[in-house]
Amino acid sequence: MFKVFDSLNRCNIVLKSDLESVKKATANLVCNLERLSGQNGAFITSDSGQDGIVIMTVGDDLPKNVEVPTEAEGYTITIKENAVYIIGFDELGTIYGIYGFATNFLNISPVYRLADVFPKQTESLELKEQLFSSPSRSVRFRGWFLNDEDLLTDFKISGGTRNINYPFYQNVMDTEVLDMVLETALRLEINLIIPGSFIDIDNPAEEKLVETSCKRGLYVSQHHIEPMGVSYFSADNYLKNRNLDNETISFITNRERMVEIWQYYATKWAKYGKRVVWQLGLRGKGDNAVWRSDPNVPTSNEQRGSIISDAISTQWEIVRDTLNSDSFYSTATLWNEGSVLYGNGYLTLPENTIPVFADFGVDQMFGEDLYNVALKSNHPYGVYYHAAFWHLGPHFAEGCNPKKMAYCYNVAASKNLLCYSILNISNVRPLHVSAMMNAKIFAKPTNFNAKEELLNLDIALFGKFGEKVNNIRQKYYACFADFGEAPLRKIADLWCFYYHDYQNLPFVRNAVTDGQLMLFGRYILENKPGTNFFPSRDESIKTVLKNSASAFSALYKEAEELESELSQEIILYFRQFLKYQILHMQLMAEWCVALMETTDETLTDKERTAYFDLASSKLKTILQERKILEVNGWENWHRGDKKINIEQLLATTEDLRNGAKP
Repeated sequence: MFKVFDSLNRCNIVLKSDLESVKKATANLVCNLERLSGQNGAFITSDSGQDGIVIMTVGDDLPKNVEVPTEAEGYTITIKENAVYIIGFDELGTIYGIYGFATNFLNISPVYRLADVFPKQTESLELKEQLFSSPSRSVRFRGWFLNDEDLLTDFKISGGTRNINYPFYQNVMDTEVLDMVLETALRLEINLIIPGSFIDIDNPAEEKLVETSCKRGLYVSQHHIEPMGVSYFSADNYLKNRNLDNETISFITNRERMVEIWQYYATKWAKYGKRVVWQLGLRGKGDNAVWRSDPNVPTSNEQRGSIISDAISTQWEIVRDTLNSDSFYSTATLWNEGSVLYGNGYLTLPENTIPVFADFGVDQMFGEDLYNVALKSNHPYGVYYHAAFWHLGPHFAEGCNPKKMAYCYNVAASKNLLCYSILNISNVRPLHVSAMMNAKIFAKPTNFNAKEELLNLDIALFGKFGEKVNNIRQKYYACFADFGEAPLRKIADLWCFYYHDYQNLPFVRNAVTDGQLMLFGRYILENKPGTNFFPSRDESIKTVLKNSASAFSALYKEAEELESELSQEIILYFRQFLKYQILHMQLMAEWCVALMETTDETLTDKERTAYFDLASSKLKTILQERKILEVNGWENWHRGDKKINIEQLLATTEDLRNGAKP
């Protein structure tokens, strides 16, 4: 038996690496041991010795008779009587080994930094002699995209400001907040990060996000609307800063200037070397097709594809020339119009660029391009998947059914499309279960049992109460309303997404998440027709929403009953990330139903006012009840709520109640 600590003794930490990323992971391990043992400052880290927890990398002077990892990013943990040897194949393997020890032997949840769940303090810990090896990795790049990250950016307003002509993203995420996310990603063995939306690396405060990510040992990439790290807004800033704001942002009419801008930003990003996975493409302002910002783009898909292909080829050459090498990773995300152009053969990519097939976002299902394209053997492909999606998807509450995610990744794996995976995870914290499920899928993407893995997760978190909690969690995904496929097709046509017909899916395709409810309610408040995104606002839709709210209400009562049985160590997590999310979905649905009632022309003014009051009460309850997520250092967690924006929804609801025009 190896004694990690008891009331009198504790082991030393021996770190053989000088890498900053490994040192940071080791410091996290020390913090975990101190908290678990209650012995602050007792675990000493040194760079010499053979006893204690010894952290090494292949290439160091390794001890004899210790299993050594043989694959990139792999690790082994060998527990002997006098030492624990954590040996990584490389930098990331060593980091994963450190966190793997915390997860598998200290029973520390990978998401504890964001979800406030930690094992009970203990006086002693001993480990039996054994060998633990990391699983093989079939997915080369396993990434997160912090997109629509309104809560993360404003949680701590100390990261700096941004110069962007857009309704959101005025603040830069504080690097301490980002580091919590990066640590969580690494504990889940994620190796790539897109650390925010619209990052302009020319702004030192924003570059810190990239720098912080690289210092953690991660690969970094760019949002698909900022190829070469250049969004429409970055290009606009570049021109303004050089008194060129009379010029047009156009690859067609101002090609030389666009090439100049891409070259400038390529030099900026190139300082991070092989850690950069370059995003290539040509998009317009915001998350829109280039032709919506540039009227010079032709109208035929064939011509559009030719222009975008030319831009991508030009960008690839710029990267090659900047790095003085053609040995780099690049991707082209086939989002919206990209799915149609590539799916119909109008888009040509450089030989080694990874095409990334995107799900629809609204329904988290892949498009026709993934099924229609003739794939090249031995060519790298990837997927872009939405656990979060503003404005028609999950944001404050889990909404992506793990069975759906598993289904989609199974399809992707069966077609050998998983060289690269990027998960849109927004603010991470509210959707960390989706993040955990996604990370687990990588180990067995063609044989992932979502029901079983959710149960394992709840047993790990809740112990003897795990099965009861899991019963509620499984029911949760069955409570969502279903608006059917008709609105999905309309949105797909509007966004130029290459829609795919699925038959006999074992889950609801168009589950109505809090993002959909927000937009549906806003359309009612603004007196907009429902035909753009939603089915007609008739009694059948009202019934669908009422039934969903009723199902969530009944499940909330079950959660309240179970809560009384839970131990104090886990009860806060249960309240925050299951019980509250059930209530949140119930109240959002009830708000929409009450708003639908106000449109009844037969109502008296008094009756209509009563329905507005009812609608307002639902949002007020959300503002009150979500404070459960604002404890233990998270007091300003909802300060940045700009995407769903409950306070604005409430103000608009009350304005209409008081007679203001929409």
